[in-house]
Amino acid sequence: MTLEQNKTSSAVQLKHLPSGMVVKSQATRSRSQNRKIARRMLAEKLEVVEKGPKSRVALKGEVKRKKKASKSKKTKRKYRELDGGEAVAGEHGETESATGCAGDEDAGETKNDGKDTTNR
Repeated sequence: MTLEQNKTSSAVQLKHLPSGMVVKSQATRSRSQNRKIARRMLAEKLEVVEKGPKSRVALKGEVKRKKKASKSKKTKRKYRELDGGEAVAGEHGETESATGCAGDEDAGETKNDGKDTTNR
């Protein structure tokens, strides 16, 4: 039995000498692409350290967080309205059955296999 092993060593490790920050990238098979990715990652990390919450990465993260919060709030509101709408319809259904009124059903019509037929 032999274990499969990568035949290309394309991983890249960059070190920022003044800060001592190290970044590794092994995202692709290409060493040059991994260098570009590692440089971008290192630049973003250095910007976060330098500028803090005003860095481009932090601002993008904040926008993403706000969008996610807004989306989840909208989803919760939607399901709350749906639950509230069903509860209201359920209350009306109980009162209709108690009084014997059937306002939603058309008298004389029955549904068979999705086709409407009229009883005469």
